[in-house]
Amino acid sequence: MFRPFQTAAFAMIVGAGLAAPSVAAESVADFYNGKTVTVIVAAAPGGAHSVYTQLLAPHWKAEMPGHPTFIISNMGGAGGTKAANYLYNAAPQDGSYLAILLSDTALAARFQATGVKYDPSKFQYLGGAEYTRSMISVLTKTGVKSIDEAKKTVLNCGSSGKGSQTYYIPKLANYFLGTKFKVILGYQGMNPVDAAMDQGETNCRAGVYSSMVSLRPHWITDHFVTQIAAADEERHPLYPNVPTLVEIAKTQEAKDVMKVFFSGGVLGRAWLAPPKVPADRVAALRAAFWKAFNDPEVLAVAKKRNMNFEPVRWEKQQAAVDAIMKAPKSLFDVARTALEIKG
Repeated sequence: MFRPFQTAAFAMIVGAGLAAPSVAAESVADFYNGKTVTVIVAAAPGGAHSVYTQLLAPHWKAEMPGHPTFIISNMGGAGGTKAANYLYNAAPQDGSYLAILLSDTALAARFQATGVKYDPSKFQYLGGAEYTRSMISVLTKTGVKSIDEAKKTVLNCGSSGKGSQTYYIPKLANYFLGTKFKVILGYQGMNPVDAAMDQGETNCRAGVYSSMVSLRPHWITDHFVTQIAAADEERHPLYPNVPTLVEIAKTQEAKDVMKVFFSGGVLGRAWLAPPKVPADRVAALRAAFWKAFNDPEVLAVAKKRNMNFEPVRWEKQQAAVDAIMKAPKSLFDVARTALEIKG
């Protein structure tokens, strides 16, 4: 039976559907236009993470669609775990919050360290400004010039937490090599750790060498500190006569554990986004960051300030995290004993 009302109503619905304007997805430029992007720095103010971010921020703004302003929010504590937890669980997931965490963030998670509430493999890595290389440095006035001498002398090393290399480097050396490093916890990042060295509270530092060069160059020029070992698989290019802890280690087990723990160089100066930031915004951030890392103006200023720049692609960072997360459980069982961390 013909029903004119139903036919007319159907025609009106179809017509309305065809005539209705389509709702276009918000573009990356539209989203970031007029926005402020907060970069969480997993350390106290004044450290190298803050310095690198401050240098790059205006260049990120210039390269990003919509030209948002990038600001810093320092969040030190718990060896970087506090900031990682915040970015993963509490920060907005829309691309308005990013972070630069510690190179040890993935290790702490794989280790199931106390307080970890994030999966580092789900962060979205954006790229990095340098491949960091870590060293054990001691005050020259201690007279200690080698790992062998550190086996005979107690050295106090400042640390920002058990999830940080400031803790695990000296602890692994003690366990596998027989050194006598005493780890002093409670410092909120590398800048306070280094300040403690300046003030004589401590006489040992385990951490990224380049941050020392950029923030305390007089330590090198005035021979304030002596480098006694590299916490890496390879010797530092500037110190070819200083051995690595890996090569000093006597057993294959010790070498294997150290290789895993010292594999975070590509993550040493890495920025990242929370897990659920839309793909188009992540892609724009990655492109903008890479352009900024290679900007001649940035590189010129960095050189003038003694800041090391070795840009790292985000793909390498993701691969490094995946490798850490897939490392054999047996290695971490040994490391847990070495670091005196309960399972």
